[in-house]
Amino acid sequence: MAPSKSRFAQMLLNEQTKQGLTDREVAAKYDWLQQTFSRWKMGSLPRSHMFASIAAFLGVPTEQVAEIVEEAGQSASGNTKLPVAFSGVRTYGRVTDRKDGKYVFEAYNQGRKRIPEGRYAILIDTKVMEPALMVGTKAWLDPAIWPKPGNEVMVHAKGGAAWLGRLVSIADGRAEIERPATATAGTMTIRDVEAVHVIVLSERVSS
Repeated sequence: MAPSKSRFAQMLLNEQTKQGLTDREVAAKYDWLQQTFSRWKMGSLPRSHMFASIAAFLGVPTEQVAEIVEEAGQSASGNTKLPVAFSGVRTYGRVTDRKDGKYVFEAYNQGRKRIPEGRYAILIDTKVMEPALMVGTKAWLDPAIWPKPGNEVMVHAKGGAAWLGRLVSIADGRAEIERPATATAGTMTIRDVEAVHVIVLSERVSS
């Protein structure tokens, strides 16, 4: 038998049904990742910096959100566990330019590969995607998911360089991304693209 939903998850679902919105529409309205909102409804718990926007969605005080999240965390349902599909995946890449959201992926597998082929994680150590992806967040990526405009992604180019951003378009070996928190307005074009991986889940990392 599947575990019953926490009061927090049920409140999210009830409000979403009441407003008649899809997961994507709710996430876009409150500047959340669609996948993160979906995970909340399935039992994952948000970090405290998300409480205010959740309160706005639910139409309740922020203090009440804190209470129901704490209640869910104390339940025996295991809501805070990482989904099995992402358990044990390795963390790759490191930030080399925080201002530009640039990462570098070192060669592995005896120097033959730089781009992870299976699910993997990155640490968000740049502010370019705030408030969607905060510094201190750990994000999980799934190369099996086809990237679409609007997805938060990691764009891998030749030589092991990669950039974090929100996908605008991809064609002919070029990807265009935008980063809401960069000092430079507009979009960035990345050439010699070798892979575009979608971020499917993110959580605040405990200090």
